[in-house]
Amino acid sequence: MEPKIKKDSRIKGKSLGMVVCLCLWTAAQAQGEILTSPQDALQIRIAVFKDLEGFQLSLNSRYKILAIPTGETLSEGRGIKDSRVKASSNAIMIGDQKYPVDRLHIVPQYDTTLSVNNRRFRGTIQVIKNANNRLLVVNVVGLEDYVRGVLYHEISQHWPRDALKAQSVATRTYALKRWQEMKTQDFDVTSDIYSQVYGGRSAERYRINQAVRGTRGQVLLYQGKILPAYFHATCAGATEDANELWKEDLAPLKGGVCGFCIKSPHYLWKKNLRLKDIQDKLNAHGHTLGLIKEIKVLERNKSGRIRRLEITTREGQTIIVSGKEFREILGPNLIKSNNYVILMKGYYVDFIGRGWGHGVGMCQWGVYEMARQRYRYDEILKFYYPGSEMVRIGKVNP
Repeated sequence: MEPKIKKDSRIKGKSLGMVVCLCLWTAAQAQGEILTSPQDALQIRIAVFKDLEGFQLSLNSRYKILAIPTGETLSEGRGIKDSRVKASSNAIMIGDQKYPVDRLHIVPQYDTTLSVNNRRFRGTIQVIKNANNRLLVVNVVGLEDYVRGVLYHEISQHWPRDALKAQSVATRTYALKRWQEMKTQDFDVTSDIYSQVYGGRSAERYRINQAVRGTRGQVLLYQGKILPAYFHATCAGATEDANELWKEDLAPLKGGVCGFCIKSPHYLWKKNLRLKDIQDKLNAHGHTLGLIKEIKVLERNKSGRIRRLEITTREGQTIIVSGKEFREILGPNLIKSNNYVILMKGYYVDFIGRGWGHGVGMCQWGVYEMARQRYRYDEILKFYYPGSEMVRIGKVNP
């Protein structure tokens, strides 16, 4: 069944192009609000490397190194030439220079690029040492720079312009939601599939930058609050209710029929796995299973995805696991979705499935087809997040 969207429809009222006042940034920040903030002042913190023994750093610009959280200037210079950054018991070392702190902030004085392990980043870099002398590297960039660094890894730069624009708005919205939730943590997002895949300046491309500029400041709201704008690769016919996975009961994320992603290369998939490998992975995550005899589906939800599985061993032991837990344990790139059938084959099992990803929110291959059929990006977002409202944060320069 095709979605009932008229191709000449418009978002009514003041949804599109709404400009939100800027005057209460400090007070709003303290209250966890976003919409009154100047977008260029909002910084996203991305954990780009975790648990490192050390890394290579270079910077071709004047810079300052500041202590966190005091902001005290520890040193400054004209550039950093391919230096090794590592931790000692009571300091962070950059080359031969020792800084007796657990946290420092490397701040270029101009809009330039830092290189960390040969990956280029805009903005600044925070280095945080833990009790085990391992390092966390956090890239701090403006919101729009963050979105530019994400799109290349989340969607093809060669897709239609409105697909890129829809992804820009979803990416920006998701980042702001995380910014709200993670204020007391060391970072807002990671640079992998567990947040949004982020490549920094190395990932920027001309068409992507155009799409980000064309949607500058635009985000999605529901009932006046930032929407958790989840997205995934392919829903294979029906998007998922977010309440099934994360207990988020929101109308724009209740799921529905999608007739647009049928041409996705991820619409159908198959994996053949050894039962012993599945047993080992389950046991590594706290279960105590012997050799598996059978895996069967106990319950599916309204979207057709698996809610509960029953696993029986050759000794007669039985456990029940959620479809979500089972997929996370085996690996989300191995079991591509929770929509599959199971065929037991002796000591092996076939998983024959549909779609890729958790299924909540925007289906990226559906977005591609909608944009190819000349739906505008605002119509696409309305379809995948029904009941949401698109507004603009900050003052947008022409």
